[in-house]
Amino acid sequence: MKNTSSQPSRRTTMTRTMIKDAMLELLSQHAFDHITVSGLCRQADVGRATFYLHYDNLIDVIRELADDAILATEESDPDLDNINILAQKMRETTDPEQLEPFMYLLPVCQRVADQPKYRPLFHDDFVADYIVQELYRTKRDDIVGQMRQRYHMTERQAELLFRFTIYGAFSINQELGWKKNTEWYDIQKVLMTFLSGGYSALEKL
Repeated sequence: MKNTSSQPSRRTTMTRTMIKDAMLELLSQHAFDHITVSGLCRQADVGRATFYLHYDNLIDVIRELADDAILATEESDPDLDNINILAQKMRETTDPEQLEPFMYLLPVCQRVADQPKYRPLFHDDFVADYIVQELYRTKRDDIVGQMRQRYHMTERQAELLFRFTIYGAFSINQELGWKKNTEWYDIQKVLMTFLSGGYSALEKL
């Protein structure tokens, strides 16, 4: 990715936003491997020289979009207690309207996909796989640290358990097309109850 100053100019920020918004628009209509730099430039109404001034390639745009999407979920820090709280709420009801205020407690991969702006990132399997890899990388230290402290497991055990959790949740949501319908809420109740019970069992080991 191109080097940028810690305080990019307003013009730079606007240009990069135009390019990223254009990428999201194209992803809502086309597979990533059908998107070209020329097509993205036309969609963003910028020249190729301008594109290459800001990005080395299309993956750089995806990487920055992933960072933006993850950053937009930071109002709820990763916390294993969130799963217990959400599991309890879902045992009480699976009514979407009643549960919506608690959706900030969802695992991070689901919260990222729950943002309408960034949902096109999950329409393409290649891009979606890249996003979940970024989610694992950026949240790993925090969650693994919590697991090691709380459950007295090795770092390797904690890493694998976190990978199982985040990739498992991701796979289920991908299978359901990232649609929050009745089936989605029903399976989330099962998953949250399963995870909550599993973590409770680990505390007794």
